[in-house]
Amino acid sequence: MVKGLKSVVATALTATLMTCPNLGAADQVSEQIEALLRSNTNASSTLSNSKSLDAEILVPRFYTAREFTPAWTSIELVDELFEELGGAIDQGFTPSDFKLEELRSAFKASQGGDASSRALFDILATDAAVILVHHLVFGKVDPNALDDDWNFSKPVIQQDPSVVLSQFLQGEGFSALIERIDIDNAQYTMLVDALRKYRAIASKGGWNKVPEETVLKPEMVDPAVAELRKRLATEGYEGTNEFQEISQNGINPTWVYDDYLVQLVKTFQNRHGLEADGVVGGKTFASLNKPVEDRINKLRLSLERGRWLMREIDEEFVLVNIAGARTYLVKSDGTVWTTRSITGSAYRKTPVFRDEIEYMEFNPTWTVPASIFRKDKLSRIRKDPAYLARNNYVVRNKDGQTIPANAVNWGAKNPAVTLVQQPGPDNALGLVKFMFPNKYAVYLHDTNDRSLFDRNERNLSSGCVRLEYPFEFASLLMEGEPDWSRQKMQSILDSGKTTRVNLPEPMPVLLTYWTAWVEDGAVHFREDPYERDARILAALDR
Repeated sequence: MVKGLKSVVATALTATLMTCPNLGAADQVSEQIEALLRSNTNASSTLSNSKSLDAEILVPRFYTAREFTPAWTSIELVDELFEELGGAIDQGFTPSDFKLEELRSAFKASQGGDASSRALFDILATDAAVILVHHLVFGKVDPNALDDDWNFSKPVIQQDPSVVLSQFLQGEGFSALIERIDIDNAQYTMLVDALRKYRAIASKGGWNKVPEETVLKPEMVDPAVAELRKRLATEGYEGTNEFQEISQNGINPTWVYDDYLVQLVKTFQNRHGLEADGVVGGKTFASLNKPVEDRINKLRLSLERGRWLMREIDEEFVLVNIAGARTYLVKSDGTVWTTRSITGSAYRKTPVFRDEIEYMEFNPTWTVPASIFRKDKLSRIRKDPAYLARNNYVVRNKDGQTIPANAVNWGAKNPAVTLVQQPGPDNALGLVKFMFPNKYAVYLHDTNDRSLFDRNERNLSSGCVRLEYPFEFASLLMEGEPDWSRQKMQSILDSGKTTRVNLPEPMPVLLTYWTAWVEDGAVHFREDPYERDARILAALDR
């Protein structure tokens, strides 16, 4: 499991487990297990209301294959089960996901030596184990049910899970099975650590609210500044209790918005996608005063999204965080290169999907999508006949032939033409694009307007992803290729000709959506630009 503190339930049971009598009398227990599974009793009712369809199917199969022999017959196995369930809570699940209270009660009841109560505990323990394995491998929430465009494939299970579970319980143990299916990903582990940190803050009462009546600016003196210090200190912003001593005029030094505190506020703003100007206004107040539970839920959502896609990824891959408007290239040596990005607006969302970058195109042309042509370009052309020539567009008819712009009836509701912007510094795609042909017509590319990268909220595009440093990205994709160099790339760019360059090997690219993540050791949060979190959180808490 991802290592961490045991759950409250596991801790509470430790002393009992150490003195637990043998769960023997296996023959009688086996008879009771068979009877319970075949009857309309508490056990079958519990399974029929299981959090996982897999549990409802696999638990009876598990016991049938082993002729209803009890599985959790040793102190060590039961201890491992509760410890791993505690580890699952650390990964964002809740006790109710595994019916921990019912399991705890059943365990206590089983200590009396009655075969029926021991059988019920055994069944409930297996049910919890199967649900845990399912949720760790696939995630609790089915993304396909929430997003028709989801195209990440589920992991392929090569063996019958009920057989595998039985083998591990009889052999290496339950913890060995969980270790086998753990997600080996640095981001996932850092999110688990972050969740533990924020839950610890919540357990101590969370953080205070900062009064919003006055916009706080550097060098101001206001009682709210003391609350700001306290708020940041609670979240762990380093040094928030240090401040300049002010002795003149009897001013309380904690009320002074000094330079040191300004720098900490700027750090907070950077980590929340806000303008890092040190001024505490509406948006900064809103982020500061979000309850800690909101941050906990964002971390839980990111862990669930991680379970959807982090299990079967290559050593090297590109990951686009749509919500955070950042792109990462993870190399096989573990190094991570990142750049600011511009992703789709709320009206033209960048889709979530997985593909492979196959080639780069330098000095690209841009064929204007029909939707952008109708919504944006047509009105501009009608107002300004010189717009096409000034921006280096050519017009093509339905047969793909280039025709004069004055041969088109631009006043028509939908002229049957296509616009193609020629290569050059004014091209909307900039000087390079990175292609992974897909049904969404989405790709990564350069841009002719670099000023947009300075914005904090960068969900601004029509769906494609713009990169701040595309030529660094191109060099990294071609790293190790003997026939490639910066000089060769510059020569291609200088030619002005549209040139395709195939990658040595296709590079996996994951377009994902994270409103919480860890970067350079710091947790970052965003405010859900596509309003996707609520539906997933509701399903995660169901």
